[in-house]
Amino acid sequence: MQDEHTPGNDSGTSQDQLIQGHTYDGIQEYDNPMPGWWVWIFVGTAIFAVYYVLGINVFGFINTYEEDLDESLAQLATIRSEHAAAQPAFTVDEETIGSYVGDSEKITAGAASYATVCAACHGDVGQGLIGPNLTDEYWIKGNTNVDIYTIITQGSLEKGMPPWEGAFSPEQRAELVAFVRSLEGTNPPNPKAPEGEKIES
Repeated sequence: MQDEHTPGNDSGTSQDQLIQGHTYDGIQEYDNPMPGWWVWIFVGTAIFAVYYVLGINVFGFINTYEEDLDESLAQLATIRSEHAAAQPAFTVDEETIGSYVGDSEKITAGAASYATVCAACHGDVGQGLIGPNLTDEYWIKGNTNVDIYTIITQGSLEKGMPPWEGAFSPEQRAELVAFVRSLEGTNPPNPKAPEGEKIES
């Protein structure tokens, strides 16, 4: 009986070529060519590799990683400059920050920020926990609008307060000032003992 892959088979179902001399325990070995689509992918990959190497190292029509990085950084700098030009700078002074104080919308926005990062140390209603009481007349770092804004911005590492400049925009920090101002004179339960100097607003 003939194997269906051996020459002389009438079925015509195989295009494989018998490799002469490759017989092991009666098992014959055939040359199975790679599929055409795989061969063309391999050829295309080899051609592209040559194109890529020449494009980077010889003719320069393909950017290197460093060139792409420099171009992207230049674009980012342009975008930042355009954004800065379109957004007026926030002026840190008593008048500007004072315009936030007493504004109900600013106070509400400040309350949301306060609940996120400040309440853990100053209490949910400003009564003071690790941080000082924000409802009394005693202040450690001054009590002007700019003083409060500055301590929010820069923090007080010796007191364990981190700076919040990276977490909140200038406007959001001014909103926090507005909320802190709204706490003055309130009478929360279990207030922390006064710290700092007494400064009447």
